Order: sequence, then structure tokens, then C-alpha cells
Amino acid sequence: MGPQAVAQFLEPGAVKFDMVVMDEASQLKPEVAIGAIARGKQLIVVGDPKQLPPTSFFDRLSLTEDDGEDDGQQAAALLSQNILDVCLGHFRPVRTLRWHYRSRHESLIAFSNHHFYKNLIILPSPYPKAKLLGVHYRYVPNGIYQDQINVTEAKHVTDAVIDHMLHHPENSLGVVTLNLKQRDLIEELLDQRFRDLPQTEEYRNRWEQESMGFFVKNLETVQGDERDVIFISTTFGKVPGTNVVRQNFGPISRPDGWRRLNVLFTRARNAIQIFTSMRPEDVIVDDNTPQGTRTLRDYLEYARSGILADMTSTGGEAESDFELAVAEVLRNHGFEVEPQLGIAGFRIDIAVKHPSYPSAYLAAIECDGATYHSGLSVRDRDRIRQEILESLGWEGRIWRIWSTDWFRDPRRETVKLISFLNELKVKPLAGAYFVQPEEIVIPPPEPKAPGEQLTLEKLGVTIIETEDYGPEIEVGDTISYSLVTYPEREVTVRITQNQINPSAGLISEMHPLTKAMLGAHIGDEVTLTDERGQRKYIVKTISKAEATQWTS
Repeated sequence: MGPQAVAQFLEPGAVKFDMVVMDEASQLKPEVAIGAIARGKQLIVVGDPKQLPPTSFFDRLSLTEDDGEDDGQQAAALLSQNILDVCLGHFRPVRTLRWHYRSRHESLIAFSNHHFYKNLIILPSPYPKAKLLGVHYRYVPNGIYQDQINVTEAKHVTDAVIDHMLHHPENSLGVVTLNLKQRDLIEELLDQRFRDLPQTEEYRNRWEQESMGFFVKNLETVQGDERDVIFISTTFGKVPGTNVVRQNFGPISRPDGWRRLNVLFTRARNAIQIFTSMRPEDVIVDDNTPQGTRTLRDYLEYARSGILADMTSTGGEAESDFELAVAEVLRNHGFEVEPQLGIAGFRIDIAVKHPSYPSAYLAAIECDGATYHSGLSVRDRDRIRQEILESLGWEGRIWRIWSTDWFRDPRRETVKLISFLNELKVKPLAGAYFVQPEEIVIPPPEPKAPGEQLTLEKLGVTIIETEDYGPEIEVGDTISYSLVTYPEREVTVRITQNQINPSAGLISEMHPLTKAMLGAHIGDEVTLTDERGQRKYIVKTISKAEATQWTS
């Protein structure tokens, strides 16, 4: 029960609990929590101090109707002390939960871990970033922010929602906007599409029955929710008639704005698609920029480039001669291996790359080396690590080698290991991550009488028709690009996993320019900053290995 329900339904003194557990404590004001606390002998308080404190945001409707241009007194009214902060100051010891298991791809939590948490233990995914996995940047070039809504961006989100429901029903979905009016606009557009496409009702009913129903929420109300896929509409964009983004981002620019964004960035299990009418460079930062605004810019840059300081190195050196020996045997049998795969506190001893999907992994080899012996408990060492890895997609692909067995009879252990890997090679990879979807054609709505058509007159806007933004650049694609300043000097290359041969037109995915271009679309401008300064490139064509060529 929530603390208010406890106060309403449980008569004082009638029940005395041995233990009271308060979850989501960062959202509970002390005066709300104290009544439930008083009914127990012991108290456990659980919460995240990096997420939203109690807010009176919806108690002041006027604050949801402006762009955040309230005075300091109004902004201060949004912050309130919570029971978690009170307990952090008085209770000892404070225990920190470090294992992060919600995100099934390390890119989903890497940003928040780097900027806010610092010490979460993140487990590596066997899959590369794909349409249904990881963080994706969807730039809406002609999005206009007017009257606190962005109609063009809302239409992109609406189309993507319908596409998801029709073609990816195995994944739950939620949509989050950065203000209330954008949420209302997307809900109206979706209501019309749902009436025209009754097949979406099956999707919504199925996930509602599993308590993971589809939702459209604004930033203030999404804490505590999680879905397989989250679509984000950043809403803000260029002012009509200009090419400049207005530097005012509502609640995000307030003192707790970074907490709101941290909540938003950690809602997805499998994938985040961020629909935005802003490029990172459109958000101007200086020494006086609020942390929330700076965080928004940094996340847009991360979503576009996929590059973050603590994600630049996913492999390391083998920790023992035992691991070196196993890796050498695997290489001699034609397998490509990566020692110490992972980031942020957890590494797989030896990851075997998949021969058919170069950016994916075939198996994880666990050795009882230094990492194994450093486990603080047998449960962590022998059970929890493997269970979490399996939940991320490694199930049936983990092989453990005991050093004593290896040194006694390396030939026998080698035969068993190679046999295991050969069996895995012929099995298709599970999940939809590697399915190259056909181009989606969303059925047009059936024509209706004029009186039945959805209008946005009350919002004072006109819907602007936009074109599909096409495929995104991935490893294996052949692309052409040029400098923005020299559009006639077009360069064509193929992106590979690790081959570098400029004369043959091959470029590695680890090249700085490739990292900047991955995830971009035709017509996108990509910024590369290095020791030579800043340069802007434009993507001209994208050619998929098994699809027809897209051109601008």
C-alpha cells in the first residue's frame, strides 16, 4: 500500500508491522511517509537520490502552460525534501545497489552511469546496436516549435508508434514528451490513427493484460515506468521563420532538470528512439548554462555519435596465462576472440565473435581466473552473474572452463569447447535484432466525412506533411559523403568491423569519422571534432548489403 492508503484504510494502532519497506522513497515527502513509518518496528527505505524528488509541478497548473519563464521563487517551489534525503542524513550504513540489470544493451545506461551514478556494474550485450536495441537518434530536420508544440515531430512519433505496433508486437512501448501540450497532441493524433487501424487494438490489449500497457506521458509523470522500447519527443526546436532553437527548455533548465532527464534516459529495457528537431550544436552552453540544459545537449550528442568516454574500450588484456592459452587455442581453430569484453565493472573473460555476424558475439567463455576469485560471495560469482548474462541474450552461449580440468587434459577440454562453438555457429541468432526489416508501408486511413476528421484548429496549428527519413548507417553499409564546404568532392567507402584499406575503400567502425556517422541518415550533417579542428560532412547515399540503394 502507498502511505496515503495506509493512513486512509488502516485504523491507527490496529496493526503493528514488524517491518515497513518504503520504495520510490525519493518521491515521498516526509510528512506523507511518517504515518506509515510509525506503524512499524523496523524500516527499510529504498530509492534513487539521482531521480526526481517530490514535486508540486501539477499543483501549479500555470507552470505547465508556459515555457519555464517563471521567476526563481516559482522554480524553488518545485523542489521539496523527501524521506530518502532525510534517511540518508541519519541512517547508517547506507547500502548502494550497483548491479544494473534492466538495460539489455549497455548503451542504454552508459550515459547515466557516466554522468550521474559513476559506479554501476553494467553487463555487456552479445548483440550490436540494432533497430530494436540501443539508443537511436532520429533527427526531424523541418520540425518547428510553436505554441509549445512541435507538430512535425509529433507526426514522426505517431508514424513510428503505428509501425512498431504493426510490426514489432513482441516489444512493449511507451512515448515520453518534454511537455504537457506535446503529449496531448500526440495522443490526439494517435487516437485518430487507432480508429483507422483497428489492428492496433490487439497490441494495446495484449500489453495492458500484462500490466505493461502502451502509454503517452510527459516528463513529469514517467518515473517508475519501464517498457521494452521508449520513444522520446524532445519537442523543442527552431522558432518559425528562423534557423535558431530558442534557448529555453522549461523544467529541464531548472535546478533539478538533470534529474528529470536521468529518469527519462533510464526507462527502456531494449531501445530508446529519440525524435528531435535539434542537433546537439543547436543547444548553446557556456559557464552559466544549467546542468539540465547541458545534460540535454550531451545526450543528443551521445545519441547521435554513440561515443562516450567509458565506452571507448570494450576489450582488454587477458588476466592470466590460462586465459591466454584458451584464447590461442580458439584462434588456431579459426575463431576470432576478444579478451575481457565489457565496460563499467564487469567483463567476460573471453568473448568469441560470431563468424556470420561480425559485430555480434557467438559465445562467452568464463575462466576461473582473477575476476572469478575476486567475487565477494559464491552467489555473485556462480549464479547471479550468469543469470543476468542469460537475461541479456547470452542464454545457451556461456561455456565455463575450470583451470584444473584444462591443465590436466587440455586436449579433451578443447574438443568439448570447439564442439560447443560449432553447434552454436549453425543456430540462428534469437530475437529480432538481426532481422533486416522490409520497408514499412503504413496503410493510409480510410476517408471519412469532413465532420469526422481530426482537426487541430483549437491548437492553432497546421499539420506539415513530411517524408520518411530512410535507413540509418550501420556496420557493413557502403556510403558516400562529402564535406559540406566541398559537396562536389564525394567519397565512397564501405564500413567494416576492423578492416582498414583506404585504397580499397574500406574503413573501420572504430575510425572517428565512422563513429560519428553510425546512426545517421541520408542528408544528415555529421560533425567531426579532432586535433585538426571541427569539420562537417553530409551523407549522400547509403547502400545496404542485402537491400537496394537509397539516394538523396
